[in-house]
Amino acid sequence: MLKSSDSNITSIPINECDESFIDLRNQIVIRFGSPPECEQTAPYYTKVRQTVYRKLCQAQEMLPKGWFIRLYEGFRSLEVQQALFSQEYERVKQKYPLFSHKDIFLEVTRLVSPVKNLDDSINIPPHNTGGAVDIELVDASDNLIDMGMAIANWGSVHPDICLSECTIISEAAKSNRKLLMDIMGKLDFVNYPYEWWHFSYGDRAWAYYKGKAHAIYGSVTDEQLFGLLSFSD
Repeated sequence: MLKSSDSNITSIPINECDESFIDLRNQIVIRFGSPPECEQTAPYYTKVRQTVYRKLCQAQEMLPKGWFIRLYEGFRSLEVQQALFSQEYERVKQKYPLFSHKDIFLEVTRLVSPVKNLDDSINIPPHNTGGAVDIELVDASDNLIDMGMAIANWGSVHPDICLSECTIISEAAKSNRKLLMDIMGKLDFVNYPYEWWHFSYGDRAWAYYKGKAHAIYGSVTDEQLFGLLSFSD
């Protein structure tokens, strides 16, 4: 399984389309939780590209009655991305004290995309494009639908439980993951196989798996993000 920092993905060219963003705070179709991971995510996590938002709305219509998509995180700044990578690097380093820097780095990239690759070249993390979303399913009372784990626990569970094709969770959780992946797949999203909750459209991973000549969403700075923000869908 390829990671987002794999050269087969990072070598794909990007033709940025300058599509605008929508802040989920300005709509009522897609639910969203509290700021994830750290306080620094608060200004960003509810923002996604317009097409991504429209596709999420379509996905919502395809869910069983009484089930709802809840966004965990959309756009992520490079500053926050680097902080999360560094945090995970230290956790892996403590867990595997005999690992080399390369081994630690590669292990970290299973679940956190780097801002710079191992060779120090620039990487474009999927969340920084506005095309990637981490989503979970909830019921009408905002209780999590059984997916085998909550997204918020990604750093504390065994990495295999995060796999989209995990074999060590309940049959109900497997079925619910498959339902989500089937719906998102029908809407042209691609799933990151190391994370059942991560879907993207328009980024390099999407271009790779869909056989596109180029990605349509690239890295977005904080200044660009707020310049591209639309207040309606």
